[in-house]
Amino acid sequence: MINITKTLGFFILLVLSACKDPNPQLLVNGYYLSSTNASNTYVTKGYEVIIHSDVVHIEVVDHFIIGKRHLPERPDHNELDIAEGYFIIDTKNGEVSLGVDKSVVFNSTNGKCKIDW
Repeated sequence: MINITKTLGFFILLVLSACKDPNPQLLVNGYYLSSTNASNTYVTKGYEVIIHSDVVHIEVVDHFIIGKRHLPERPDHNELDIAEGYFIIDTKNGEVSLGVDKSVVFNSTNGKCKIDW
C-alpha cells in the first residue's frame, strides 16, 4: 500500500510540475521572450504583447531584438491579420517593424546581424 501511495504521489507531483507557467526570458531593456505553451511564443514588455505568437527565432544585437515569426497552428489570440516573417524591435525608441526583408535587418543593425536562419 505504501508503494502505491508513493507512486501515486510521485505521479501527481510530476503532472503538477508540468503545469507550471514557463518563466519569461529577459532579452534587453525590459523586453521578454514569453510563452503560454510550447507552441505559442511571443515578445512582451510589461503587460503588453509586442510580437504575437509564434516567434520561432530571436536574437539580440545591441539594442535591437531581431526575430522571425510564423502564424501559429493554434493561436492564443484573435488577430490573424498580423504579419509573419522577420521583425525588428528598436528597444531604444520602441519602434517595431514587422514582415521585413533580410536586407532591412542587415541595414538596421549596420551589418552586425547576418541572418542565416
